[in-house]
Formats: sequence, structure tokens, C-alpha cells
Amino acid sequence: MNATVPDAQVGPRPALVSWFDHHRRAAVQSFLRLWREPIQSLVTCLAVGVALALPAALWALLQNVEAVSGSVQTAARFTLLLDQNTPFEVATQLAAELEGQANIDDVETVDRADALKDFAYGIGLNELMDNLDENPLPHLLHLHPDKNLSSAELDALFISLSTLESVDQVVFDTQWQARLGAAIATARRLTAGVGVLMVLGAALILGNTIRLGIEARREEITVIKLIGGGDGFARRPLLYSGLWSGAVGGLLGAVLVALLFGFLAGPADELFTLYGSDQTVSGLGFKGAFGLTVAGGLAGLVSAWSTAFIHLRRIQPR
Repeated sequence: MNATVPDAQVGPRPALVSWFDHHRRAAVQSFLRLWREPIQSLVTCLAVGVALALPAALWALLQNVEAVSGSVQTAARFTLLLDQNTPFEVATQLAAELEGQANIDDVETVDRADALKDFAYGIGLNELMDNLDENPLPHLLHLHPDKNLSSAELDALFISLSTLESVDQVVFDTQWQARLGAAIATARRLTAGVGVLMVLGAALILGNTIRLGIEARREEITVIKLIGGGDGFARRPLLYSGLWSGAVGGLLGAVLVALLFGFLAGPADELFTLYGSDQTVSGLGFKGAFGLTVAGGLAGLVSAWSTAFIHLRRIQPR
């Protein structure tokens, strides 16, 4: 009696199964090849990591600067110096009227005596108060504008405050906000430009590594083409090599950025404190590190595909 095996399949496997199986084997073998050549792989991945770490560090630094600038902008205020002959009751009434406007968040009235004390304390000359026959300072109004006002709206508010009857002078520099915004916009473009250049450099590094790998496997690729394998079949291991090298390089880049920001944390936090901000320096974080790893993997994949596309066509069996 002949036994039969119902689940046994005779003949070639379905094309889709073979395609997935070859991708799986190519991915595993390409990853293991990195471990079999640790020195060469580490040098390549570290070069990619350094190339990606520079724009990532600039981007993270820019995020910290924007966070601090936002808190500084929130603390901006107008100082209204009233006429010397303006009574304190009139100053209080004017503060109440201004506080009712939609573009003003808060108005603080400062008596001239308190203003002199603050001034003397600020310059470290408390004995100055004892040597003055009369108080030269007027009553003050500290006016905090709406934090959402644009530079143009702040300029308009400055002009309107300057025309008030009891106001002798308005102190507020609106140009620093324009300068700060222009500086941040320039830094954004600089970061983007450096990022493109460094990603291109990382792609060239990986492309050269892939080219050397193609030359080392020339005979193997020739045999693959002799038995009917196309460029796509020969390209898959190279694509995964570029993907793994780029991803590991991006991960190393994230580690380098974390070490850099750990080194800068102490002085940077002290600088933020001097600017009146409770902000602490922060690096890429998990999302940033993951994004940098993905960016490295994509750069490696694109570089491997373009390099393989160029060089595999030159290898033809004779």
C-alpha cells in the first residue's frame, strides 16, 4: 500500500512566496555581513553618523533657541513715563483705561518713590536715594501687550501710546523682535542647507561602500545573471546593506547628538536662566532619534539603489 502526503507540493514555489523569501534572506544576510566585518562597518556607519549628527544638532539647538525666544517675547513690555506733574490718581485711572483694551494684557502702576527705589537697587547705589533732594523720576506704567501681537501691531501700539496726553515718553524696542525673527529664519535655512549637504555626503559615503561591495561580488553577480537572475535579484542584498548601514549610522548620529547636548547642558541651562527663562536644554528626544535613524536608512536605501543601478548594468556575463 502506497502512502501519500497530502500537503506535499511538487514543482516551483509561487512567485510571490519566492519574492518574499528572497527579501527575507537578503535582509538577514546583509545585516549579518555588518557583524562579520565589524571594523569596516563601524567606520562606514560612524562616518554616516557624523554627517547626520551635524544638521540634527543644529536643528535641536534651534528648537531650544526658539523656545527661549518665545518666553522672552512673552516677557516684553512697554514702560510709559508720565509727565512730572501727573498725579498718581490720574496714572491709576489711565492704567485702568489701557487695561481695558483688547491688545493689552496687563498694566502695572508704579509710584515714583518705588520707581526710584527700583532704579537705585538695580544699579547697586542704594545710598543714591539719601543724596537726592527731590525725586527726578515720574510715575510709571508697565504695560504688557498681548503676546500674540505681531511686530507691525506692536509698532502701531507704540505710536498710539506715545500720543496719549499724560505720557511724556514710551520706552520699548520693537526692533529686537524683528532682528530675532530674522535671525531664527536665517538659522532655519542654514540648518536646512547644511542638512541637505550632509545627507548628500552620507549618501556618497554609502554609495562608495556599495560600489566596493559590488566589485567584491562581481563573480557572484555574474553567476546570478548567467543562471537567469536579473539586476533586481542581484540588487536586493545591496539595497538592504545600504538600508542597514544608513539606519545604524543615523542611530549613531543620534547618540553623538545626545552626548553633545549632555556636554552642553550645564552652561546652556545657566545661560537660559540669565535670560529669565526656566527652559532647560533638550536634545533630539526619542522622536528625533527615531527620525534620524529613519532618515539615515532612507539615505542609505536611495544611495544603494542609485549606485547599484549604475554599476550592475556594467556587469554582463561573457
